Amino acid sequence: MDFKFVPVTPEIEITGFHSIYYFEFDKNFYHTPEKHAFWELVYVDDGCINAIVDGVGCELSKGQVIFHTPDEPHSHIANHRDSSNLVVISFACSSPMMTYFTRKIFNLGKDSQKILSLFLKEARNAIGHLPGNYHNKSPLDFSHAIPGSVQLMQCYLVEFLFSLIRSDEALVQDMLHTKASRLIAESSLVTSMERFMEEHLADTPSLPLLCEHFSLSRTYLCRIFKEGTDKSPVDYWIELKIKEAKKLIREGNHNITQISELLGYTSIHHFTRMFKRVTGLSPTAYRTSVRL
Repeated sequence: MDFKFVPVTPEIEITGFHSIYYFEFDKNFYHTPEKHAFWELVYVDDGCINAIVDGVGCELSKGQVIFHTPDEPHSHIANHRDSSNLVVISFACSSPMMTYFTRKIFNLGKDSQKILSLFLKEARNAIGHLPGNYHNKSPLDFSHAIPGSVQLMQCYLVEFLFSLIRSDEALVQDMLHTKASRLIAESSLVTSMERFMEEHLADTPSLPLLCEHFSLSRTYLCRIFKEGTDKSPVDYWIELKIKEAKKLIREGNHNITQISELLGYTSIHHFTRMFKRVTGLSPTAYRTSVRL
């Protein structure tokens, strides 16, 4: 008797990996909204972090996982209270079953945690130490992988995904667009914009730059920033620059022209005009007043 060959059709097929990270972030970490053409899995190994997905926010705590679909705008922002450790895995998969993971938060059971730990063990066998620098975008290097480790990564990730699909419904929650989720998203975005401005004091305040960097419309960005700070984005940015200028003047290590150049002003006249608009004094008059 001949046995008939029955092929196996994969329901979920992982075709490759883009990155694997183990991050240790402080309570002030943030990254601006990003999107990419592959799936991203984010697991909170310790602490808490806010996940922002296309205008919806949620707080993720230890033991929870969220997925970001290809080309979905998303960001992760610390809550100012907790440091956090995150596992981030980005991978390629075009299987229709992956739609199950859209806008869901998973609380990992023991079986899922065990499978994820096995995946991470093989990831270390494949690439060595897991990178933890957010700005390191170097491609994965499997050239020194222990035999079988990359394929086992693929197997364990597929098993992990099926363990979530099969998990108890009580461990799964939808990411809903509620008032609370909107407030988390908007507050976190405003905080991110404030930090961006603080890190770019030498740049010219620009609303189009903010809109492009944060992937937000002009109307929406201005509204949430005004609600969060009671100021327009450009006015807030200018005031930050002048606050830094006042500090540099008080320190006395630079003259007015040098301070103007350090803060990115194209002319001393423009700097003087902005300084006087914010403080009511010219830079020279302010320097005299603090000396007195």
